[in-house]
Amino acid sequence: MDQRKILFISDAHLGSGLNETEKERNLIEFLNGLSPERVSTLYILGDLFDFWFEYGTVIFSRHFRVLSALAQVVGRGIDAHLVVGNHDFWASDFLTKTVGLKVHYDPIEVNIEGLRVLLCHGDGVNPYDSGYLLLKALIRSRPAIWAARLIHPDFVMWLARCVSKLSRKSASVAGQIREDDGVRQFALRKLQGDIDVVIAGHSHQPHDDTFSINGTNKRYYNTGDMQKRYSYLEYSSGRFQLKTF
Repeated sequence: MDQRKILFISDAHLGSGLNETEKERNLIEFLNGLSPERVSTLYILGDLFDFWFEYGTVIFSRHFRVLSALAQVVGRGIDAHLVVGNHDFWASDFLTKTVGLKVHYDPIEVNIEGLRVLLCHGDGVNPYDSGYLLLKALIRSRPAIWAARLIHPDFVMWLARCVSKLSRKSASVAGQIREDDGVRQFALRKLQGDIDVVIAGHSHQPHDDTFSINGTNKRYYNTGDMQKRYSYLEYSSGRFQLKTF
């Protein structure tokens, strides 16, 4: 049995302008500290970047140091995955072919020592939020990607930061609570079936919740975030643990 750790992080929102120098430094230190002797797998559950888009020959230079650290993680033999979120869903060939991440555009199910574990970011999990689901389908479409690539990268980045700032300013406390509860309720629905553990991000609220379902204890974890709390989830020696860096 592999005794090495499995790590889960999310929501660094690199490029948002919030604690930028500190969180980049902390994230790079975290990544540089991962050794293949102690860590087998790293799962990034979305919103690593506050905005990410790929052009044929251009990358956003502000993320060079983190991208380099991620490439070194992969180079050391650690299996690294990105389950895209609502801020970095345009991940493509650069992250897979150059950095070496395994990118997933939808929630994935993995087996961890016999446990069926569902990994997701947590956006769009409300089936009644038809407006967001329609927007999500639209901006991920080929025509939208083609159109965005016609625009200068600096302008695209500026526009994305403006939209992101407006979104954060308009977010009410009540709305954030609803968002957090929405992810938790989604997890509970999934745990009613064959899933043993749900791990998500998105809400920036760490969770370690146990539900007794048909006599079986099932778990929901939220990793919190890597921009203020620097919280993450670790699986080691048969147990999950929320930790901070």
